[in-house]
Amino acid sequence: MRLIIVSVDWIHIKTILAGSLGLLLAWKMASKFRKHKHRREWDSVGKDVVLLHQFVRGKTCPNLSPYALKVECFLRLANIQYKVDTKTPFGPRHKCPWITINGDDLGDSEFILDELSRRFNVDLNSPLDTQKTACLEALRVLADEHLFWCIMTWRYWLDGCRSILSTQDFGSFMNFMFPKFMVLGMKQRSQQHGIGLYTPEEIYQICRKDCDTLAAVLGEDDFFGGEEPCRTDCSVFGQLAQLMWNAPGTRYQALVTEVYPSLSRYCLRMKKKIYPDWTDLLLPSKEPSN
Repeated sequence: MRLIIVSVDWIHIKTILAGSLGLLLAWKMASKFRKHKHRREWDSVGKDVVLLHQFVRGKTCPNLSPYALKVECFLRLANIQYKVDTKTPFGPRHKCPWITINGDDLGDSEFILDELSRRFNVDLNSPLDTQKTACLEALRVLADEHLFWCIMTWRYWLDGCRSILSTQDFGSFMNFMFPKFMVLGMKQRSQQHGIGLYTPEEIYQICRKDCDTLAAVLGEDDFFGGEEPCRTDCSVFGQLAQLMWNAPGTRYQALVTEVYPSLSRYCLRMKKKIYPDWTDLLLPSKEPSN
């Protein structure tokens, strides 16, 4: 009797394993098919045309990702032809944004700008001397690697996603589910990074200090590059735009609009110069007066 039971159990296990293997193979084949289909679509944009993979547009700002804005600003300032794809926002390194150009997939915003500068022989910092360029690179790191974490920790953890959901259109299901996994996920990531170990007030003060530094460096200039935007402007604007347009009615937005109004004027100048089609890019919604 015991031997019969064991035999039946093994048959049941083999059936489950065979079914699981079949499902896995079917999933892999479907993924491979989708990848080939996407590749045909990506390659169809044309030679030397950048396909920018990013999140869908928002209601108040062209993108909720500061790095997507950074890359798009660079493409526009460098006069590089590009198209946008929002179906596959995550690429190499599982990051957004990423780009496809001439069959090559490139990830990480800074590496993307490096490669595009090389391929198209573009140097947005050419009017600047070596010392100024070095100082602005330090400012770029402050924006991309320091201010970014202040904004994301507040947005997705401390604020509970409330402000960002008001500026996006994810649909009712995602509006319900988004905070469920983002709040806990960002809490863990920010604590691993280190900034999440500080109190909400301390994080705000760190963010304020970053904005104070940016305002001091900007001074009376129109852009961080002087009379014209440079490469660092792409990074700084990408981050400040999140405070200016994706944190409505909060003290984080007030850092730009009230505490350091020169940063607000800077954002508006960048918007006017780089995004004359800003309103057309937004999802149907009334744009804030600022």
